[in-house]
Amino acid sequence: MQVYELGYLVLPSISEDGLADITGKIKDLVAKEGGSIFAGEDPVKIDLAYTMVKTIGASRYVVNDAYIGWIKFESEPDTISAIRDDVKKMNEVLRSLVIKAPRESAFTFAQVRQKLEKKEEEVIAPTLDNDI
Repeated sequence: MQVYELGYLVLPSISEDGLADITGKIKDLVAKEGGSIFAGEDPVKIDLAYTMVKTIGASRYVVNDAYIGWIKFESEPDTISAIRDDVKKMNEVLRSLVIKAPRESAFTFAQVRQKLEKKEEEVIAPTLDNDI
């Protein structure tokens, strides 16, 4: 068994209520191939660094933001191509990436958001003190 991380971007046209269903589908695809999920983070909306396009049938989606999420799971190496292909076939998924990963998660989006909020508070607080 090998540890993998699957990162994915979900189209912004999906409602926030529908994100749980998309995440559930992705987890079901991993489980269907014998993968065992042990970590992850629910999708959060971000601005993309560049515009991305996804064509679904006759519709073409051009997006500047998306929901980003990830899961970490353990699986046999010979099942990864099937998981990767199944996730890419999902209409709601803009992009996805599967990589080998360490078991420990040293990075989460929640940690980064907390650090950014703390830095913003540190920058704003001295400015407010000087204005008084």
